[in-house]
Amino acid sequence: MLEQIHGRNRELLAIDRLLAQLEERPAVLVFEGEPGIGKTTLMRAAVTDARKGQRTVLACSGAMTETRLSYVALSDLFSSVDPDAVAALLPPPQSEALDAALLRAGSASADADPGAVASAVLALLEKLAERQPLLVAVDDVQWLDRPSAGVIEFCARRLSGSMGMLISRRPRLDRGAPPRFEGLKDLVVERMSPLSDSALTTIVREQAGEGVSRRAVARIVDLAGGNPLYALELLRALPPGEPPAGPLALPPNLQEMVASRLAGLGPEVEEVLLAVAALADPTVDLLTRALGPEAPELVEQAEALGVLERWEPRVRFTHPLLAEGTLARAPASRRRAMHRRLSGVVSGAEDRARHLALGEVLPEALTALEEAAAETRARGAPMAAAELLELALELGGDSWLRVRAAAHHLDAGEVPRAEELLETATADLAEGEERAEALVLLADLRMRADSFVEAQALLEQAAAEAAAGSPRQVEIGLRLSFAQYNLNRRIEAAATGQRTFELAERLQVPGLLAQALGVLLNVDFAIGRGIDKDRLVRALELEDPALRTWTPFRPTLTVSMVLAFSGRIDEALELLEGLSREYTVRGEEHDLAWTLARVVWLQCWRGDLESAEWMVNEAEQRLLALDTPVARLLALTARGQVEAYAGRADSAREVAEAALALAEETQWRGAIAWQHMTLGFLELSVGDHEAAAARLAAFAEGAIASGLPEPAADGALVYGDAAEALILGGRVEEAEPLVELLEERGEALDRTWAIAVGGRCRALVLAAAGDVRGAEKALQRALAAHRRLPMPVEHGRTLLALGRMQRRMRERSEAKRSLDRALAMFEKVGAQLWAEQARSELAALGLRAGSRDELTASEERVARLAATGLTNRQIASSLQVSPKTVESQLGRVYRKLEVRSRAELGARIAAGELDG
Repeated sequence: MLEQIHGRNRELLAIDRLLAQLEERPAVLVFEGEPGIGKTTLMRAAVTDARKGQRTVLACSGAMTETRLSYVALSDLFSSVDPDAVAALLPPPQSEALDAALLRAGSASADADPGAVASAVLALLEKLAERQPLLVAVDDVQWLDRPSAGVIEFCARRLSGSMGMLISRRPRLDRGAPPRFEGLKDLVVERMSPLSDSALTTIVREQAGEGVSRRAVARIVDLAGGNPLYALELLRALPPGEPPAGPLALPPNLQEMVASRLAGLGPEVEEVLLAVAALADPTVDLLTRALGPEAPELVEQAEALGVLERWEPRVRFTHPLLAEGTLARAPASRRRAMHRRLSGVVSGAEDRARHLALGEVLPEALTALEEAAAETRARGAPMAAAELLELALELGGDSWLRVRAAAHHLDAGEVPRAEELLETATADLAEGEERAEALVLLADLRMRADSFVEAQALLEQAAAEAAAGSPRQVEIGLRLSFAQYNLNRRIEAAATGQRTFELAERLQVPGLLAQALGVLLNVDFAIGRGIDKDRLVRALELEDPALRTWTPFRPTLTVSMVLAFSGRIDEALELLEGLSREYTVRGEEHDLAWTLARVVWLQCWRGDLESAEWMVNEAEQRLLALDTPVARLLALTARGQVEAYAGRADSAREVAEAALALAEETQWRGAIAWQHMTLGFLELSVGDHEAAAARLAAFAEGAIASGLPEPAADGALVYGDAAEALILGGRVEEAEPLVELLEERGEALDRTWAIAVGGRCRALVLAAAGDVRGAEKALQRALAAHRRLPMPVEHGRTLLALGRMQRRMRERSEAKRSLDRALAMFEKVGAQLWAEQARSELAALGLRAGSRDELTASEERVARLAATGLTNRQIASSLQVSPKTVESQLGRVYRKLEVRSRAELGARIAAGELDG
C-alpha cells in the first residue's frame, strides 16, 4: 500500500527504516503536519504494510470530542488483544491495574494508580515484543484522553527490544501537554511539508474520475496550497461542469472551510453529527439508542458526504475540526438538550456524569460527578477525576470540592492548578478540619515545589485548626518535623517528632506510627542521640505500603538514610532498591524519582559509578518532568555528585553551582550542605586545596561550635573533606579541633567512616608537624577501618596519602605498592581526577617502568610462564596456585610493565628487560 502514496518519498523511506529497525532496536517515528496534510493516510498505509510482515501491530487514534473518557484510547489500542492472554502474560497486580483502567468485567472496584497502569502497559508491550516485533501506531496523538496520553509517553520513553512507535500529531501544540516525545534517544520527527503540485494533481485526478476537466483540477491544485484535504474538499464541493469563473467555495482559513463543509446537510444529519461530536466514544449502536432506528442510515449519509467515517465499532469525523464546527454551529440550548438525551443512554459513571453536567441537570449532575470522580481516581486516572470535580465546581459545587480536586491534580503532577485551587479553598473555607486538610496539602505542595519556610507556616496554621488528638495531627506533625529539620532547626524538629510519635502511639494506627518512628529515628540520629535499634526494627515492621504518603515519610527511606550515614551502605542500598522496585511496579513515578536520587548518592559512595550513571539518568527524567524547583534541585544534586566522582570537573562545577543557587532560593539547608560538599570534594579532586578550604571552612567552624554530636549527619563526608582541605591549605590550627572531634565521636558512636577519615586527617596533621612516622601509623589505623567500609574512593584517598608519606620517607617500593593500589581503586571506580593524582605521584617516584624491582618473585614467575604461551590454568597447575591467583598476579604484571597482551609481555622478556 505504501507505493500507492504520492509525493511522500521521504516519509515512506522513514517508515521503511522504522519497520526494518524493529528487528534490531527500539525507535519512535513521529509525523508532524497541519490538518489534512496526509498524516492519517501515511499511518494507515504503514499499519497495513506492518501487518503483512511478521509483526504485531496495535493501533488507536485520538478524537476531538466535547467529552472524553479516561483510557478510551488505551481501550482501542488493546481491543485486538485477548483479555485472557493479558492475564497470562502479566503478574496479577499489573493485570488488575490494566483491567481496572479499561473497565473490564469484575475490575470496577480496583484501585490503580496511573503509574501502575502505565507500568502494566509497558510490561504487556514488552511481553508481546518478545514473540515478534511490535509496532504501536497512534494517529492524532494530540486528541488522546489525558490518561492514555500519559501512558503513551511513559512507554515511549522506555521502549526496549523489538518495539517501536509510529505517531502522528499537529505542529505548534502546547509542548507542556502530554504526550511529549522530544529528547528520546531514538526519535525521528518527520515534519510534513505541503505536497508538490504534481503529486496533488495525481491525487485529485484519481479521485475526480472522468467528469472533472483538466482546468478544474488545475484550479483545485492552485487553491489547495499543497493540502490534500483542502483539495478533496474542494473537489467534493465542485459544481457539475466547468468550474465557475469566480473563486471556488474555499474559505481562507480552516474554520471557514469547516463551516462550508457542514452547511446544508439537513436537520436529521446535523442531529447525528451533533450526537457524534458530543459523545466521548460514539458507536452506531449508541447513536441508535439515542436517536432512534434511523441513525444508521443517517450515519451512512454523512459517511457518503465525507463528514463521518467508521473505525469499527466506532464512528468519527473525517477531521476533528468538523466536530468542533458542528458543536460551534449548534445553539447552546440545543447542545444541552443533546447531552441530556445522551446521559440516558451511555453506560459508565464517568460518561453519564459528564453528559449530566454539560446538560446542566441539577442537582443530579453534582452527585454523579462526585461519584464518577471517586471511581475514576480508583481506576488510576487522577487528572480525569480532577476534571470531573472541576465540572461540579462550575455547576455550583461547594469549595470543599476544590480541595479534593487539588489532591487529584497533585497526584497527577499538575502543581500549578493544584496550588490555584488550594489557595482559593483556604481563603473560602471556614476554620476547621476541612480547611486543615487544605492547608496540609498546600504545605506538601510548598515542600515539593519551592519553600520549606512557607510550608512550616502553613502546617502550624493547620495544627491550630485540626481536631486535637486526631490522625490529622500526626500527619501535620510528621511534615512539620521534616520542614524544621530541613531548615536546620534540628532541636525543634526532634521535639516535634517526639510529640508526634507519642500521639501516634496513643492512636495505634500502624502505618502512621511507623512513619512517626521513622521520622523521629532520623531526627534523633542527626542531633547525636544515636540509633535506637528497637525503633528502627519496629518502623520497618509496622510500615504499611498501602498507606499513601510522600516518600520522605516512608519508613523504608528514613531508615535507609540512617543506615547509610552511619556507614551501613550496602544495607541501605538493599532497602532503597527494594523501595524502588515497589514504586516501579505500582507506577508511582514521583516517589520513584525521589528514591532514585538517593540511590545515586550511595552508589557513588560505594564506587559503582556505572550504576550511578544509569540511575541518575532515570532520576533526572522523572524529576525534571515534575517541573518544580525542589525536583530540579534533587536532579541537579544527584547529577553533580556523579559528575564530581567521575572527574568531569567543568560539568560538575556548573551543575553544583546551579543546584546551590536553587537550594539557597528554597532555603533547604540540607541541600545547601550537599552542594558545598560536592564542590569541596571536586576542588580536592583537582588538587586546589585553598579553594576547597574556602568552600568548606564554614562547615568546620559549625562542627567545632556544635561539638559534632553526630559526625555522620549532613551527608557525613563534608566534615572530613573540610578538615583535609584546611590542613592541605596550610590552616592546620583551624582543622585540629575538627580532627579531634572526628576521632573522638567516631570511636564513641562506632562510626566507621569517621574513624577512617579522621585517621587520615590525623596523619596529615602529624605530617605537617614533621612526624612522618606517626603519620604513617595513623594511616595504617585508618586503612584498618576502611576495610570495614564499602567506600573505595575514600579508601583510595587514604592509600594515596600513605603513598605520598612513604615517598617522603624514601620508601620507594612501599610507596609504589600503596600508590598502585590507590590507582587501581580509582581506575576501577572511574574516578579520573583522583586517578590522575595517583599517576602523578607514581611518576614522581622515578622508577623505570618495567624494571625488575617492580615485580615480586611470584609475579616474575607468572610473567615468564605466561610469555611462553601457557594458559592461566596451566600456569596455576605448574605453580600449584589457583587460576584466580594467576589472573590477579598477571593483571598486576600487565599494569606494572604497561603491556596489554601476552605477545607484548613476551617481547619485553625476550629483550631482557626482566634480567638482572
